[in-house]
Amino acid sequence: MPGSDPLSGADNAWRRLGTVDNLTTITGVLWFEDPITYEELRDRLEERLLRFDRFKQCVDTSGFGRARWEFIDEFDIETHIYHLSLPEPGDTATFKQFVSSLMSRPLDECRPLWEAYLIENAGDGDGNAVAFRINHSIGDGFALLYVLFGLVDSPEEIEMPMGIVPNPPSADAFRDEATEADGGIGTEAVDPPAEAESEVSAGERGTSVGPDGPLDAARLAGKAVKTGWDMLTQEDEIETSLRGDLGTVKRAGWTDEIDLATVKEIGAVHDATVNDVLLGALAGAFRRVLQARGDPIEGRELRVSVPINLRPMEQRDGTLGNYFGLAFVPLPIGEADLDERIRIIHERMDAETAGLEAFLMYLTLTFGGHTPDFVLDRLLEQFEDQATGVVTNVPGPMECVEFAGHEVSDIMFWVPQANDQGIGISIFSYDGSVRLGIAGDSNLLADPDELSEAFRAEIDAESADIE
Repeated sequence: MPGSDPLSGADNAWRRLGTVDNLTTITGVLWFEDPITYEELRDRLEERLLRFDRFKQCVDTSGFGRARWEFIDEFDIETHIYHLSLPEPGDTATFKQFVSSLMSRPLDECRPLWEAYLIENAGDGDGNAVAFRINHSIGDGFALLYVLFGLVDSPEEIEMPMGIVPNPPSADAFRDEATEADGGIGTEAVDPPAEAESEVSAGERGTSVGPDGPLDAARLAGKAVKTGWDMLTQEDEIETSLRGDLGTVKRAGWTDEIDLATVKEIGAVHDATVNDVLLGALAGAFRRVLQARGDPIEGRELRVSVPINLRPMEQRDGTLGNYFGLAFVPLPIGEADLDERIRIIHERMDAETAGLEAFLMYLTLTFGGHTPDFVLDRLLEQFEDQATGVVTNVPGPMECVEFAGHEVSDIMFWVPQANDQGIGISIFSYDGSVRLGIAGDSNLLADPDELSEAFRAEIDAESADIE
């Protein structure tokens, strides 16, 4: 068996950021109209998931050095796969309650940091569903997307928008990687992505943060200093009913499917990208919720932290890991007009600034992950009270995929939060539709449908305007 290896700084930071009232655990669900069996699920995960060493390792913090990934002796995959049936009526509300309970419970660090649930009676229809929970220390959203696509049938046939995701892993690729890693796939501590090669992608948009020459390098260095100073000195996030003390109970929700073609039509009218429309509509949804609660909204903005990919997608591989930073994006809740919301978002957060903010946050977490707890806490104190929630946008396959011979009818995931942020919004497109996954602390958003219905109302209002 291959030896152990240390956690990278960023991976260790995300592991340590998890608290009992704000777990850094990613939750995802695959739905099947034609039910998948326990044996089919187990065999597929054993064949494909266990090619990634991280799913057979736990975190060892017993030594005096860095935390390390250690293999579990006689690992049995069945100890990580649970088979259950939800109680009657087994409707969507019952399923939301079950997902909420999963999101509220921490994973056991004495075991590999993942688990899967095969769920019968999982909402309307005769199908079933599979829920996955994975600790953020194993990898970021793009890394786990890479894992997911390695699990489905015929991964080489997956069509992704704009080619942003590398070819999914094949058995041959894993054998090559294992050979190069001298018998195992591990994640040593790495330097941050080279500025001259890093790509920054947020939703549909991307930019290079690297200099093309001496003058450009000087300009970029100056902007990086200014960006860092602005991040450290920006005012605290405004106080609203969506901010406050966090508890241990989390709530999960999601929107109905929204036709991606409709979002593109709205974008064409407003000369905006899909990402622009979704962020603008989200600002409108927050506006509706806060207005209904009696919060003041006029002339106000919410900030959200947006994960930005910092590792070129063609370099993603079986090492997984976290290669992203966070940028702070304003959502103008005080503005009723979508065009104006989009303009403000663009003006206040251009792609280069977002990339620099994300890179600086990545450096902070990479360094902080190797320091004692009190040092990491002090570093992160600089960024507390800076945002209301996390918003991530990951485009998925353009057509349905199959898993162990069964068509995946829908996919949903929920992003974890950190620090004092109790709201998480996950935007995921699949098979021509887009959904929002909404995770909320019960103290702040007891019913996520409050936000999902407001978002749907924003999209419907914009659709009506173009008809």
